[in-house]
Amino acid sequence: MEFFETFSSVFMILCSAFGIICSVIFMCVMAVRRQCRTMTNYLTLNTIIAGLITNMTCLCQGFYQIKNDSNDRLCAFRGFLLHAGCGMLFHTLFIQALYRLFVNVYSTKQYLQSTRFIIIIVTLQWLISIFFGFPAFLLGDITYDEGSRICQVK
Repeated sequence: MEFFETFSSVFMILCSAFGIICSVIFMCVMAVRRQCRTMTNYLTLNTIIAGLITNMTCLCQGFYQIKNDSNDRLCAFRGFLLHAGCGMLFHTLFIQALYRLFVNVYSTKQYLQSTRFIIIIVTLQWLISIFFGFPAFLLGDITYDEGSRICQVK
């Protein structure tokens, strides 16, 4: 059983590292290539940043799983980041779908496609995503699970 737990932790670290590398490559391409700077790609960049945060949290969690450390001081914070990061990831996908709706269905309403409106929606999405995990964090609902050796919401 110990082999399987260690293997799953190493696999989680490798997948998270691969996700981080892909995120950094995408961000570098967006920074260098001027023709890639479209609203759709900016919304994809929003998702990439949320994925980067989630992958970095999973990477740290994998290292703590291999270390086989029980509940430490940062357990609740890592659980909060994991909870909020997954929320961010799903919320960014919602924003992309919302933008596609504005472009395809409400194409005559140009203000829904404006950069200012999209920035407001993305800002609201990040605020909602950050505060998404606060109730669980403040109420102490993020605990260390002995079985899976991970910090998560009860």
